Amino acid sequence: MTKKLITLGRVCLLSILMINASCDKDEEVVLNDDNFITSVKLTSGDFTKDFEIKDNEVNGVVPYTIDDLDIAFAITISDKATVTPDPSTISSIKDPINFIVTAENGEKKNYVVNIKRELSPENEIVSFQIKTDLFETNADIDNETGKINQRVLPNTVLTSIETTGVISDRATINPDPKTISDYTNPITFTVTAENGESKEYLVTLELMNKEYTAQCDISNASKWFGGDDRVIPDYPEIGPRNVGTGQVILLAKDTYPTKFGFLLRRPFVSRRTNTNYLGDLEFKLNIRDINGVIITSKNVVINGPFIGGWIDFDLTSLNLLLKKNIQYNFTYYLINGEALGVSSGSDANLNVDSGICGATGFSGESKKKNNTSLEDWNVWWSHEWHFNFRLEGKQ
Repeated sequence: MTKKLITLGRVCLLSILMINASCDKDEEVVLNDDNFITSVKLTSGDFTKDFEIKDNEVNGVVPYTIDDLDIAFAITISDKATVTPDPSTISSIKDPINFIVTAENGEKKNYVVNIKRELSPENEIVSFQIKTDLFETNADIDNETGKINQRVLPNTVLTSIETTGVISDRATINPDPKTISDYTNPITFTVTAENGESKEYLVTLELMNKEYTAQCDISNASKWFGGDDRVIPDYPEIGPRNVGTGQVILLAKDTYPTKFGFLLRRPFVSRRTNTNYLGDLEFKLNIRDINGVIITSKNVVINGPFIGGWIDFDLTSLNLLLKKNIQYNFTYYLINGEALGVSSGSDANLNVDSGICGATGFSGESKKKNNTSLEDWNVWWSHEWHFNFRLEGKQ
């Protein structure tokens, strides 16, 4: 190890007792000439790795899953040495990095850090969105077979389709889905990973043309449905109120619903006066997602007198696409039920049922005095009964 000598000069001491002064010999300080990088650690997110230093070089690879534009270095160097650039300012390994370590005595040493991220092998279509004038949906993707099959609403124009594909990070797709609008015939897309590996996807869109009907009409129970204008001092929690009913709809295939109906057991009656209501009645259906957010709605007016039976909503104009294996909550109620003060009964099946008829039911209750409405999801709760309904459409 070579040491650099520095002369500090003569130090003169003035004697307190003597007039004459004497000086000692020159003192020499040795500066450190060590200029080594002793350790290198890279961190990115939850990933951390120490790298070997060999012949003034640091070489290595990191997984493709890390972000090579969001890294941090922890570098230790010789005592009393300095390094440039400051490792804390480095956040990318896209290119090799030259570090210069300067010893205390000024001697410099160059280190090259060349750490590369592995090239990604991922080449999947993560999502494929279809949008038309009638509807929009995310298509079902089978990444094992490379097939994207989507049945679309009956009136869809297959030559005017807007599609958007989201692919694996750092991959490319050809052709770009945004440039394709004609899906009269299946379209093949090629997704190429960063490492060059490619995968083909065949996108096939077909019009829904198969009739679908579900009718759940086994009835052995009835729940209050409609308004109640009674004020009962001993039971203040009862009224006035409006009570609605709901049912979970869970389909095995994508479906375009054209009609939904629910079954009421009897005419609407005022419980306060015990008389039948003979006027017209308006009902509202809210189709909600699993969290209760309203997707779309439909109203229907039934001319009086209503004697009981099915209340059907024509859903054709909604251009609604119900996705398979996705829970939808259908909730329905009598408009102005609290003010009308008339009620009927929602027919239901108490027993365990299978398939679409065995899904969860709902009940909801609103009160004007509480400033609540049956539009509010927080006034609905799960009910153990399976309420009668029927659904028609195409798949």
